[in-house]
Amino acid sequence: MNRLYQIALVLLCTLLLPGCYDQMNLEDASISLMLGLDVDDNGQLLVYLQSPVFSREAKEKSETVAVTADTIRLSRTKFDAVLTGITTGGKLQTILIGKRLLQQKDWFTLFDIFYRVPRLTETSRAIIVDGPVKEIFEFKPADKPRLSLHMSKLIDTSNQTNITVLTNLQELRRQMKEKGMTPSLSLIKKEKDNIFVTGTALLNKKDAMVGQLSLQESTLLLILQGQIHGVPSMVIVLGSTKDEEDSDKEATIKDAIAFDVATYKRKVRTAVVNGRFQFDIDLKLNIVITTLQMVDLNLTRNNKTEIEKITAAELTKQMEALIRKCQTKSVDPFGFGLYARAYQYKSWKNIQNEWGTAFADADVRIHVKTNIKSMGVTE
Repeated sequence: MNRLYQIALVLLCTLLLPGCYDQMNLEDASISLMLGLDVDDNGQLLVYLQSPVFSREAKEKSETVAVTADTIRLSRTKFDAVLTGITTGGKLQTILIGKRLLQQKDWFTLFDIFYRVPRLTETSRAIIVDGPVKEIFEFKPADKPRLSLHMSKLIDTSNQTNITVLTNLQELRRQMKEKGMTPSLSLIKKEKDNIFVTGTALLNKKDAMVGQLSLQESTLLLILQGQIHGVPSMVIVLGSTKDEEDSDKEATIKDAIAFDVATYKRKVRTAVVNGRFQFDIDLKLNIVITTLQMVDLNLTRNNKTEIEKITAAELTKQMEALIRKCQTKSVDPFGFGLYARAYQYKSWKNIQNEWGTAFADADVRIHVKTNIKSMGVTE
């Protein structure tokens, strides 16, 4: 009897072990790492796919396929008809979205499959391409790793250095559905023999791209969002230095102050005055000076207070210009609407479906204070 119990226990433990009945060899799979979406001249959806090749005989280590389809799900059937292995999307790292696709109404519905099918991932980085997506997929850099890996690493590095946002599919859906903010995505462009991150793309609630931010503006956006990573570096250009003997020529040396933001604190206060939303953003930045490229002004350790005033005034000026730029487009990538809903709900409730228009009329005031922690190593 004891022997029967032992046999039954062994069989029970065996049944509980994880099985591999659905295993798939790498040679039999086409693992999708990069997906591209664009439209042709006739408005037909173009779907691009790139996956690694696990074969010693293959000279190319990646295979790229482009098909036309009405949905992403229908494109898989066409991919299976061309690719060596069975198409799988659970390891997808980046999704490139063509700028022309954003002109199509309700383009975001194309991504419905990623939110319904559990096997697919929602951590893929969503990137907007300023130009044809085809140019990116045909790019074969000799001095860089596999293109799909290069693209994901490029966006991650750019976000870590605070020159663009990092928006994956899950975050994109949150921003699209959230009434208190508008979406913002990384923006790239291919020029000659390289791919550049050019900044951040701004979208409105109608799924349309309405503007873009430069690298410096993207850093300011992340500061106002409270999404800064590490120690961001910033440069403030104050003006040009001209030689008195050559006053007619254009200046080549510009007065500038470069610094690292060691730490910072952000506080957002909101109110409603005469039916108009009002936001006061207090920013306290502890900075480390890395460059004092000054000629007209003799800025040294002795006038630290003057440098703090200059940096604070210039940052305030740039942030105010950034906010006006977004208000002109009726977009709120900062998420100020979240504060309006949290602290001024009665007023928010009436305009929640038209927050872009309400934010365009809002009074946003920036208060920046900089504190120099170090002037760097000087003579």
